[in-house]
Amino acid sequence: MNEQTKSIIRHLLTALGVVLGFVGLSKFTGLLDILNQNLDTVWNAVLTIIGFITTLVGFFKNKDRFGEPTPPPTQ
Repeated sequence: MNEQTKSIIRHLLTALGVVLGFVGLSKFTGLLDILNQNLDTVWNAVLTIIGFITTLVGFFKNKDRFGEPTPPPTQ
């Protein structure tokens, strides 16, 4: 397995742990009721975070853009 696959698996396990934690806390705090009442707001927040991360990845993906500009070819 490469590092990217391991990272994805870690993130999925973390997300699963958060969901299970919410389910466990909901018995005491009613957290899932609050999330269910504000589901559209929670979904919009998730989409905003995903969009922000996608923008950052796209911005820093090409490392050559921060280097010295190449001169135009001479004829």
